[in-house]
Amino acid sequence: MSGVFFRTVSAAFISLAVLGVSALQACEPTWHNQVSVEQGALSLNDGKHAFTVNAEGKLYFGVHRVALNAEQQQVLLDYHQLMVADLTQASPVSASSEMNADLCQKIAKRQQQEQHIQSIIPALKAWRSVTL
Repeated sequence: MSGVFFRTVSAAFISLAVLGVSALQACEPTWHNQVSVEQGALSLNDGKHAFTVNAEGKLYFGVHRVALNAEQQQVLLDYHQLMVADLTQASPVSASSEMNADLCQKIAKRQQQEQHIQSIIPALKAWRSVTL
């Protein structure tokens, strides 16, 4: 009985591993809008509007500061830190599943933060840099 159980569990783990690799290979991001880091500020451009988020989480539309409450500013501060880390890390492009998994996890986290930003900051309700 224990041998059958072990083989069944092993087969299940192998199946999950194969499915996991297939799912990771299916991770194909679609990039939207323009994002860059210039002198520590995060520049967001959706083709119609250009916004800047500085290192303190303050949002600017052109040269005009957008009034934010503490929660909105904290969300943008977190987003700024995530994006600066992502954009300044030079990592070689690789076809390995480990690199793909790392990229897909970063994209999923970015996408989650952008959805939160969209829900609480009206000026950025259409902002997204990437979708899966």
